[in-house]
Amino acid sequence: MIPAARRWFEALALSAACAVSSVLPAQATGGATGGAIPKSAAMPKPPAQALPDFTKVPTTFEGLFAERESRAVDVLGYLRCLEATVNALRAGTLGGVERGWSLTCIKQRNEWRGIFGELIDTPPGMRVKVQFALRTPGPTPKTRSGMVVRDPVDTVLASGTARALLRGLAAPAPGNGLGQFVPVTLAQKTFTEVWFVPSANSPERAVVGGDSLIQMSSDGVRELGHASSTPKMRVLSIPVGGTTYTLESSEVRIPLLTELMLAHLAIDVVREVRVRTREYDAILTRATRQWTFVKR
Repeated sequence: MIPAARRWFEALALSAACAVSSVLPAQATGGATGGAIPKSAAMPKPPAQALPDFTKVPTTFEGLFAERESRAVDVLGYLRCLEATVNALRAGTLGGVERGWSLTCIKQRNEWRGIFGELIDTPPGMRVKVQFALRTPGPTPKTRSGMVVRDPVDTVLASGTARALLRGLAAPAPGNGLGQFVPVTLAQKTFTEVWFVPSANSPERAVVGGDSLIQMSSDGVRELGHASSTPKMRVLSIPVGGTTYTLESSEVRIPLLTELMLAHLAIDVVREVRVRTREYDAILTRATRQWTFVKR
Protein backbone atom coordinates (compact mmCIF):
# COMPACT_ATOMS: atom_id res chain seq x y z
CA MET A 1 0.00 0.00 0.00
CA ILE A 2 1.23 3.53 -0.73
CA PRO A 3 2.45 5.00 2.61
CA ALA A 4 0.90 8.43 1.98
CA ALA A 5 -2.50 6.90 1.32
CA ARG A 6 -2.35 4.79 4.47
CA ARG A 7 -1.32 7.82 6.51
CA TRP A 8 -4.27 9.94 5.40
CA PHE A 9 -6.81 7.15 5.88
CA GLU A 10 -5.53 6.52 9.39
CA ALA A 11 -5.42 10.23 10.15
CA LEU A 12 -9.15 10.55 9.68
CA ALA A 13 -9.90 7.83 12.19
CA LEU A 14 -7.13 8.37 14.71
CA SER A 15 -5.76 11.87 15.11
CA ALA A 16 -8.80 13.83 13.97
CA ALA A 17 -11.29 11.87 16.01
CA CYS A 18 -8.98 11.81 19.02
CA ALA A 19 -8.44 15.56 18.83
CA VAL A 20 -12.14 16.28 18.77
CA SER A 21 -13.01 13.86 21.56
CA SER A 22 -10.07 14.37 23.91
CA VAL A 23 -8.98 17.98 23.46
CA LEU A 24 -12.14 19.98 22.95
CA PRO A 25 -14.97 18.68 25.16
CA ALA A 26 -13.15 19.45 28.40
CA GLN A 27 -12.53 23.07 27.51
CA ALA A 28 -14.26 26.13 28.88
CA THR A 29 -16.29 27.61 26.08
CA GLY A 30 -16.42 31.26 27.07
CA GLY A 31 -19.22 33.65 26.31
CA ALA A 32 -21.12 31.61 23.76
CA THR A 33 -22.16 29.00 26.30
CA GLY A 34 -21.50 30.77 29.56
CA GLY A 35 -18.41 28.70 30.30
CA ALA A 36 -20.35 25.44 30.50
CA ILE A 37 -18.95 22.18 29.25
CA PRO A 38 -20.93 21.09 26.17
CA LYS A 39 -23.19 18.13 26.81
CA SER A 40 -24.62 15.55 24.48
CA ALA A 41 -27.95 16.72 23.18
CA ALA A 42 -30.51 15.52 20.72
CA MET A 43 -30.53 17.18 17.33
CA PRO A 44 -32.85 20.20 17.64
CA LYS A 45 -36.29 20.12 16.13
CA PRO A 46 -36.50 21.43 12.56
CA PRO A 47 -36.19 25.23 12.68
CA ALA A 48 -38.86 27.54 11.37
CA GLN A 49 -36.61 28.46 8.47
CA ALA A 50 -34.80 26.17 6.08
CA LEU A 51 -31.08 26.44 5.47
CA PRO A 52 -30.77 30.08 4.36
CA ASP A 53 -29.69 30.82 0.81
CA PHE A 54 -26.98 33.42 1.37
CA THR A 55 -25.01 32.73 -1.78
CA LYS A 56 -25.86 32.42 -5.41
CA VAL A 57 -26.25 28.73 -6.23
CA PRO A 58 -24.70 27.55 -9.51
CA THR A 59 -27.12 26.24 -12.11
CA THR A 60 -24.81 24.09 -14.27
CA PHE A 61 -23.57 20.61 -13.43
CA GLU A 62 -19.98 21.83 -13.54
CA GLY A 63 -20.75 24.70 -11.17
CA LEU A 64 -22.65 22.53 -8.70
CA PHE A 65 -19.93 19.88 -8.81
CA ALA A 66 -17.24 22.51 -8.16
CA GLU A 67 -19.14 23.76 -5.08
CA ARG A 68 -19.45 20.27 -3.63
CA GLU A 69 -15.89 19.34 -4.57
CA SER A 70 -14.44 22.43 -2.91
CA ARG A 71 -16.21 21.47 0.31
CA ALA A 72 -14.76 17.95 0.13
CA VAL A 73 -11.24 19.30 -0.41
CA ASP A 74 -11.63 21.74 2.49
CA VAL A 75 -12.93 19.02 4.81
CA LEU A 76 -9.86 16.91 4.03
CA GLY A 77 -7.66 19.97 4.52
CA TYR A 78 -9.26 20.64 7.89
CA LEU A 79 -8.74 17.05 9.03
CA ARG A 80 -5.12 17.05 7.89
CA CYS A 81 -4.56 20.33 9.73
CA LEU A 82 -6.14 18.89 12.86
CA GLU A 83 -4.01 15.76 12.61
CA ALA A 84 -0.79 17.73 12.15
CA THR A 85 -1.59 20.12 15.00
CA VAL A 86 -2.43 17.34 17.44
CA ASN A 87 0.71 15.43 16.46
CA ALA A 88 2.78 18.59 17.03
CA LEU A 89 1.14 19.02 20.42
CA ARG A 90 1.95 15.43 21.41
CA ALA A 91 5.54 15.86 20.22
CA GLY A 92 6.00 18.95 22.38
CA THR A 93 6.50 21.24 19.39
CA LEU A 94 3.81 23.67 20.52
CA GLY A 95 5.14 24.10 24.04
CA GLY A 96 2.72 24.37 26.93
CA VAL A 97 -0.97 24.29 25.95
CA GLU A 98 -3.45 24.98 28.72
CA ARG A 99 -6.47 22.73 29.17
CA GLY A 100 -8.92 25.61 28.87
CA TRP A 101 -7.79 26.66 25.39
CA SER A 102 -9.87 25.86 22.31
CA LEU A 103 -8.50 24.14 19.24
CA THR A 104 -9.65 24.95 15.72
CA CYS A 105 -8.31 24.88 12.17
CA ILE A 106 -8.88 27.69 9.69
CA LYS A 107 -7.95 28.32 6.09
CA GLN A 108 -6.37 31.74 5.60
CA ARG A 109 -5.03 32.76 2.18
CA ASN A 110 -5.07 29.11 1.07
CA GLU A 111 -2.96 28.06 4.06
CA TRP A 112 -4.31 25.85 6.82
CA ARG A 113 -3.47 26.80 10.39
CA GLY A 114 -4.12 24.93 13.59
CA ILE A 115 -4.91 27.41 16.34
CA PHE A 116 -5.05 27.12 20.10
CA GLY A 117 -6.68 30.07 21.79
CA GLU A 118 -8.76 31.32 24.68
CA LEU A 119 -12.39 32.15 23.91
CA ILE A 120 -13.42 35.47 25.46
CA ASP A 121 -16.62 37.49 25.77
CA THR A 122 -15.28 40.63 24.08
CA PRO A 123 -14.26 41.24 20.44
CA PRO A 124 -12.62 39.64 18.57
CA GLY A 125 -13.83 36.65 20.60
CA MET A 126 -10.52 34.81 21.00
CA ARG A 127 -7.01 35.39 22.26
CA VAL A 128 -4.82 33.36 19.94
CA LYS A 129 -2.06 31.62 21.88
CA VAL A 130 -0.39 29.21 19.45
CA GLN A 131 -0.46 28.87 15.65
CA PHE A 132 0.73 25.86 13.68
CA ALA A 133 0.84 26.57 9.93
CA LEU A 134 0.89 23.83 7.29
CA ARG A 135 3.32 25.68 5.08
CA THR A 136 6.12 23.42 3.82
CA PRO A 137 5.24 21.15 0.84
CA GLY A 138 4.81 17.51 1.84
CA PRO A 139 5.12 14.14 0.06
CA THR A 140 1.89 14.49 -1.97
CA PRO A 141 0.35 17.50 -3.78
CA LYS A 142 -2.28 18.10 -1.09
CA THR A 143 -0.05 17.74 1.96
CA ARG A 144 2.04 20.21 3.93
CA SER A 145 4.29 19.86 6.95
CA GLY A 146 3.80 22.34 9.73
CA MET A 147 5.68 24.94 11.73
CA VAL A 148 4.92 27.21 14.66
CA VAL A 149 4.32 30.77 13.43
CA ARG A 150 3.45 34.16 14.91
CA ASP A 151 2.00 35.70 11.75
CA PRO A 152 -1.13 37.88 11.80
CA VAL A 153 -4.25 35.72 11.89
CA ASP A 154 -7.97 36.38 11.52
CA THR A 155 -9.00 36.03 15.17
CA VAL A 156 -12.67 36.68 14.35
CA LEU A 157 -12.62 33.75 11.95
CA ALA A 158 -10.83 31.55 14.47
CA SER A 159 -13.35 32.44 17.19
CA GLY A 160 -16.33 31.75 14.92
CA THR A 161 -15.12 28.33 13.83
CA ALA A 162 -14.14 27.32 17.37
CA ARG A 163 -17.57 28.27 18.74
CA ALA A 164 -19.37 26.56 15.86
CA LEU A 165 -17.40 23.41 16.61
CA LEU A 166 -18.79 23.43 20.15
CA ARG A 167 -22.27 23.20 18.63
CA GLY A 168 -21.14 20.23 16.59
CA LEU A 169 -19.68 18.53 19.64
CA ALA A 170 -22.98 18.97 21.51
CA ALA A 171 -24.97 17.19 18.79
CA PRO A 172 -25.07 13.41 18.40
CA ALA A 173 -23.06 12.30 15.40
CA PRO A 174 -24.51 9.84 12.88
CA GLY A 175 -22.95 6.44 12.43
CA ASN A 176 -25.30 3.63 13.41
CA GLY A 177 -22.29 1.49 14.22
CA LEU A 178 -20.84 1.71 10.71
CA GLY A 179 -18.13 4.21 11.54
CA GLN A 180 -17.04 7.12 13.66
CA PHE A 181 -18.16 10.58 12.56
CA VAL A 182 -16.42 13.84 13.44
CA PRO A 183 -17.62 17.46 13.19
CA VAL A 184 -15.70 19.75 10.83
CA THR A 185 -16.20 23.53 10.69
CA LEU A 186 -15.86 25.38 7.38
CA ALA A 187 -16.17 29.16 7.29
CA GLN A 188 -18.10 30.58 4.33
CA LYS A 189 -18.51 34.25 3.38
CA THR A 190 -21.53 34.98 5.57
CA PHE A 191 -21.96 31.88 7.73
CA THR A 192 -20.14 28.84 9.11
CA GLU A 193 -20.90 25.23 8.26
CA VAL A 194 -20.52 22.30 10.65
CA TRP A 195 -20.26 19.08 8.65
CA PHE A 196 -20.41 15.63 10.19
CA VAL A 197 -18.28 13.29 8.12
CA PRO A 198 -17.23 9.66 8.55
CA SER A 199 -13.62 8.85 9.29
CA ALA A 200 -12.28 5.90 7.31
CA ASN A 201 -9.45 3.88 8.83
CA SER A 202 -8.30 1.90 5.78
CA PRO A 203 -8.83 1.65 2.03
CA GLU A 204 -10.27 -1.81 2.65
CA ARG A 205 -13.12 -0.34 4.70
CA ALA A 206 -14.38 3.18 4.05
CA VAL A 207 -17.73 4.69 4.98
CA VAL A 208 -19.60 7.09 2.68
CA GLY A 209 -22.96 8.71 3.23
CA GLY A 210 -24.39 10.02 6.46
CA ASP A 211 -23.40 13.55 5.42
CA SER A 212 -25.03 15.92 7.91
CA LEU A 213 -24.86 19.70 8.12
CA ILE A 214 -25.56 22.40 10.70
CA GLN A 215 -25.38 25.99 9.50
CA MET A 216 -24.26 28.58 12.04
CA SER A 217 -23.89 32.35 12.04
CA SER A 218 -20.38 33.51 11.14
CA ASP A 219 -19.59 34.15 14.81
CA GLY A 220 -20.48 30.53 15.59
CA VAL A 221 -23.08 31.45 18.20
CA ARG A 222 -26.47 31.21 16.49
CA GLU A 223 -27.83 28.20 14.64
CA LEU A 224 -29.40 29.14 11.31
CA GLY A 225 -30.63 25.72 10.27
CA HIS A 226 -29.68 22.12 9.77
CA ALA A 227 -30.19 19.27 7.35
CA SER A 228 -33.46 17.43 7.92
CA SER A 229 -32.21 14.12 6.50
CA THR A 230 -28.96 12.31 5.83
CA PRO A 231 -27.93 10.06 2.93
CA LYS A 232 -27.80 6.32 3.49
CA MET A 233 -24.47 5.10 4.82
CA ARG A 234 -22.50 2.44 2.98
CA VAL A 235 -19.26 0.60 3.61
CA LEU A 236 -16.98 0.43 0.56
CA SER A 237 -13.52 -0.87 -0.21
CA ILE A 238 -10.84 0.32 -2.61
CA PRO A 239 -8.92 -2.39 -4.51
CA VAL A 240 -5.32 -1.69 -3.55
CA GLY A 241 -2.98 -2.26 -6.47
CA GLY A 242 -5.62 -1.69 -9.14
CA THR A 243 -5.44 1.00 -11.78
CA THR A 244 -9.04 2.26 -11.77
CA TYR A 245 -11.64 2.51 -9.04
CA THR A 246 -15.30 3.23 -9.82
CA LEU A 247 -17.38 4.59 -6.97
CA GLU A 248 -21.07 4.08 -7.68
CA SER A 249 -22.71 7.17 -6.21
CA SER A 250 -26.09 7.01 -4.51
CA GLU A 251 -27.01 10.33 -6.13
CA VAL A 252 -28.74 11.20 -9.39
CA ARG A 253 -26.53 14.09 -10.47
CA ILE A 254 -23.99 15.51 -7.98
CA PRO A 255 -21.99 13.09 -5.80
CA LEU A 256 -22.13 13.31 -2.02
CA LEU A 257 -19.47 15.25 -0.17
CA THR A 258 -18.28 12.03 1.48
CA GLU A 259 -18.07 10.30 -1.91
CA LEU A 260 -15.82 13.06 -3.23
CA MET A 261 -13.72 12.88 -0.06
CA LEU A 262 -13.19 9.18 -0.69
CA ALA A 263 -12.30 9.87 -4.32
CA HIS A 264 -9.51 12.24 -3.25
CA LEU A 265 -8.17 9.70 -0.79
CA ALA A 266 -8.42 6.85 -3.30
CA ILE A 267 -6.36 8.68 -5.93
CA ASP A 268 -3.25 7.96 -3.84
CA VAL A 269 -4.05 4.23 -4.12
CA VAL A 270 -5.12 3.93 -7.78
CA ARG A 271 -4.31 5.92 -10.90
CA GLU A 272 -7.87 6.85 -11.82
CA VAL A 273 -11.08 7.29 -9.85
CA ARG A 274 -14.54 7.45 -11.40
CA VAL A 275 -17.45 8.72 -9.33
CA ARG A 276 -20.58 7.60 -11.17
CA THR A 277 -23.99 9.14 -10.59
CA ARG A 278 -27.02 8.24 -12.67
CA GLU A 279 -26.39 11.15 -15.03
CA TYR A 280 -22.60 11.68 -15.05
CA ASP A 281 -19.22 10.06 -14.69
CA ALA A 282 -16.75 12.35 -12.89
CA ILE A 283 -13.19 11.18 -13.56
CA LEU A 284 -10.14 12.12 -11.47
CA THR A 285 -6.64 11.07 -12.53
CA ARG A 286 -3.51 11.03 -10.41
CA ALA A 287 -1.41 12.47 -13.23
CA THR A 288 -3.40 15.71 -13.54
CA ARG A 289 -5.37 15.89 -10.27
CA GLN A 290 -8.14 17.41 -12.38
CA TRP A 291 -11.74 16.32 -12.93
CA THR A 292 -13.29 15.59 -16.31
CA PHE A 293 -16.96 14.76 -16.90
CA VAL A 294 -18.83 12.40 -19.20
CA LYS A 295 -22.60 12.56 -19.46
CA ARG A 296 -24.13 9.09 -19.32
